[in-house]
Amino acid sequence: MASFQLFFSPRSIESFESRIRPVSEDLVTLEARLLGRADDLEGGFDSAASHFTDIVGWDITSLGAENYQQWVDAAVNLRFAIDVNEMWADHVKEFWDKRDAMWDDWDEAVASKVSQVPDEYRGTVITAESPTPDHWFDSDARKCRELYDELSGYLEEVQGRERANWDAHEENALEILGMLRGGPTAENVQKLIDGGYADMAYANLDPGKYLSLESDFELTPDSAEEAASELAPYWSGDKPLDDRYHELMLVMSMIGTNARNAQNDGGELREEEVDFLEAFYAQLELEGGGPYTGVLSVPGWMEGGHMTGEEREHALGTLGDGLLALSDPELGGGYESLPESVRRAAEGPFLTTDPDEPVYALVTYKDDVEALTSLLRHTDGDLGAGYTLSTNLTMSAGSYNYFWGSAGEGGYVMSEDLAVLADVGTRNEDANHYVLTGEHPSPAPETGADYPDKFRRDAVQGLLTYEWHDHGEAASGLIDWISADSLSEDEDVRNRAGEAASGFIGMVTTPEMQQALTDTGVDVGDSEDASFTEFNPALADRFADVFDSYLFSFAASEIKSSEEGNALLTGVTDYNPETGAFNIGVQERAAYMQYLMGDDGSAMRAVNSAMAYEQAQIELYLGTGDTDLTAPGAASLYSLIDLGLEMEVEDRTGDLDAARERKEQLYTFALEEGGNLAEKIPVVGAAINRGLDLGADAIVQQLVETDIDITPKVPRNEDEEIRRVDQQAEFLSYVMSSGSDSVVTPPSREHLDVLEEYGVVSYGDDGSVTVRTDSTGWDVTDEPGGGRSDVVNALHGALNSTQIDPSNREQDNGNVFYNEFSGPYNARYDLIQAEGKREEGK
Repeated sequence: MASFQLFFSPRSIESFESRIRPVSEDLVTLEARLLGRADDLEGGFDSAASHFTDIVGWDITSLGAENYQQWVDAAVNLRFAIDVNEMWADHVKEFWDKRDAMWDDWDEAVASKVSQVPDEYRGTVITAESPTPDHWFDSDARKCRELYDELSGYLEEVQGRERANWDAHEENALEILGMLRGGPTAENVQKLIDGGYADMAYANLDPGKYLSLESDFELTPDSAEEAASELAPYWSGDKPLDDRYHELMLVMSMIGTNARNAQNDGGELREEEVDFLEAFYAQLELEGGGPYTGVLSVPGWMEGGHMTGEEREHALGTLGDGLLALSDPELGGGYESLPESVRRAAEGPFLTTDPDEPVYALVTYKDDVEALTSLLRHTDGDLGAGYTLSTNLTMSAGSYNYFWGSAGEGGYVMSEDLAVLADVGTRNEDANHYVLTGEHPSPAPETGADYPDKFRRDAVQGLLTYEWHDHGEAASGLIDWISADSLSEDEDVRNRAGEAASGFIGMVTTPEMQQALTDTGVDVGDSEDASFTEFNPALADRFADVFDSYLFSFAASEIKSSEEGNALLTGVTDYNPETGAFNIGVQERAAYMQYLMGDDGSAMRAVNSAMAYEQAQIELYLGTGDTDLTAPGAASLYSLIDLGLEMEVEDRTGDLDAARERKEQLYTFALEEGGNLAEKIPVVGAAINRGLDLGADAIVQQLVETDIDITPKVPRNEDEEIRRVDQQAEFLSYVMSSGSDSVVTPPSREHLDVLEEYGVVSYGDDGSVTVRTDSTGWDVTDEPGGGRSDVVNALHGALNSTQIDPSNREQDNGNVFYNEFSGPYNARYDLIQAEGKREEGK
C-alpha cells in the first residue's frame, strides 16, 4: 500500500474527563453532609426559589448571625467548586472530542488519497519530490503529485484547527484558574449561569450577596416593575453599571436558565416567575414609550459607548431569553403575554388578513426588525420561542423575502437580520410542522398562529429562494429536525416528522414551486437564473437529509393507481405511520431530485444513497427472489438522478451534452470521494424493512454483519446493447460481492479468467474479486477479434454458471435472475424518464 510522507501529530493534555467528574460526585456527597440532606439536592435549591433555612436538614434558625453566615459561605463555596469542576470537565471533554475528530478526519483524508494512487506506485512512499513526472504524458506520476499537494493542503488546514483547539483550551484553563482563585464572586457566578451550570442555587444560598435583596424576597409583579424601572437608566447610560446592576441582571439570567431547563425537561416555570416576566416587560414597554416603541427602544438605549460590546450582548441576550420564555405557553406564558411592540414586529407588515389594520410602513418595519433581532440575536441557542411567536417569526421572514427578496436589502431589512428571525423561529419543531403542513399539533399550544395556505407557501418559497448571506444555514432550521426525528424511538415524534416530510415535499414540488425554485433570477457563475440549491448549499444539504430519511418513498412507493385505471399518481399522499412512507408522484420526485442536482454536495449524496439502496435491494432480491419487490425501487432512484441532472443542466445551459458530461463527472466524483456508502446501509435497510414490513432481520442484520462492498454504478448508456452488457457486469459484481447464503454456486473461474484478461475482473491479494462495471474502461474494441464478443460471452457464461437458491422460489442460474430483474428494472427506469419531466411552462 502506498503512503505519503506527511504527518499529523496533535498535542495532548494531561487532564481527562474520567478523572474530573468523580471529584464533583465527592463534593456533592460532602455538600449533602454539610446540609444534612440525603435527598435530591438539585431539586432542593437549584431549580426553584427557596430559603437557606429550608434547604438545610437541621433547624438552624437560632444560630447567631456570624455562625449562620459561615454555614452559608461553606455551602456557597462547595456549590461553586462543584459547578466550576463540571465546567472544567466539559472544557476537557471538548478538547479531546475535537482532537479525536481531527485524527479521524486526517485518517480518512489519507485513506482517500491512498486509494487513488495509481497501481504503478502502490507500495511506494510519495514525498514532496518523488515521483516526479518525466514528461507531460506521465499521468500516473502527475496524479501522485496532485494527491500529495492536495493532502499537504489539507494538513495545513487540520493543523490550523489543532492550533485553534489548543489555544481555546489554554484560554479555558486560565479562566477556570481565575475563577477558582477569585471564588464565587457575582461575575464568576454569572459565568456559571451563562454556561448553564447554575440556576437559582446562589440566590437561594445567599440572596443577600447575590441579589442584594432581603432574604425573604419573592418574585412578584411589584418587584418586577421596580426591577425594570431600575435597570432602564443603566441601559440608557444615565447610570454607570455597578454591583446593583449585575445583581438585578442575575435575577433575569436565572429565570432564563430555568426556562431553558424546563423546556428541555418538559416542565413549566413557576407561576411567580411567569408573572414576574410579564410585569417586567409590561413596565419596560412603558419605559420605552408605549406599544409602538416600547421594548424595541431598549437596544438603541445601549448605543453610545457607555456599555462595552460584551456588556451590551449579555444584556440583550438576557432580555431576549426572557421574551422567549414568556412567549411559550408550555412554560406557562403565551403570545398575548408579550409586549405589543414585540408582537407587532414579529408579525411584520405581510401577515395580517385584517383590512382594518393600520398600514405598517416598511421604513418603520426596518427599524423594528433591527431592534427585535438585536434582542434575539444573542439568545440561548437551546431556548426556543413559543408556538405562535415561532410561527410568526418564520412566516414574517419568509414573507418579506417572498415580496422583496434581495432587492429589499437596498435600504430595508438585511439578510443578517432576517436570518435571526428564521433561526429563532425555526427552533420550535411544532411551529415548523405547522408551517409545512398547515396542521396544528393536537392539542394546539395556542390558536393565534393560523394563516391561509397561500401565506405558508409564499413564506416557504421566500425562505428557500432568498440569497442568504449564510448560504441558507439559519433558514435550514425549518427542516433540519425532520431527519433526526424520523429515526426517533418515540412514535409520536417519528409520526410528526413523517407528516412534516410529506407536507414539505408536497409543498415544494408543485409546478408553481418548481418554477420558482429553479428559476430564481439569482446570478451564480455561468448561470443567470440559478436553482436555489446553487447559492444556498446549506438548504441543499437539508433537502438531502430528508431524501435520505424517506428514501423508500422516493424509490419504491406507488407510482400508478389501480383504482383509476392504472393512471399515474400525482402529488404527495399523507404519511403512513405503519410503513413510515408516503406516495410521491413521478413529476414530484423528479422536481425534488432536480433541486438536489443543483449542488455538488447534495447531488453526490443522492448518488451515494442510490448506490447503497440498490445494494440493499439486490441483497434482498438474491435472498428472496422477489423481483417486483426490489427491481422497481432501485431503478427509480437512478432514473430520477439521470432525469434530475438533465433537467437541472438543461435549465441552466440548454445543453444536453453538458448534462451528460456533468452526469459523468458527478458519478466519477461520487465513486472516488463518497467513502461512506457502507454507513448508509443500516439506515437504508431500516427504511426498506419499515416500508415493506419485512421484520427486523430481513436485510439490515445481514448487511451490517457482512463485509459488503458497494458496487459502483456508472451513468446509463443510451445504446441498448451496451447498456445490457453494463447491466450484466453490474449484476455479476453484485453476485460476487454479496454476503447472501442464497448464492450457492459462485461464477466459474474459467469465465472469470477470460474477464480478467480484458480488464473486466481483477483479483486482490486476499483472493477477492472486483468487477469493473463501466465497459468504457475494458480493454476491448468493437472490431473483430477486439475482445468485446469474448467479454459478452464470458459474462453470460459466468452468470450461467452461478446458482442462486432464494427463499421464495426455486433455484436457478444467474442469467435467469438477471433477466427477471432487468425487465421490471428497465421498465421503471423508462417510465420515469418518459413521465417525470413536466412540459415546458409546467
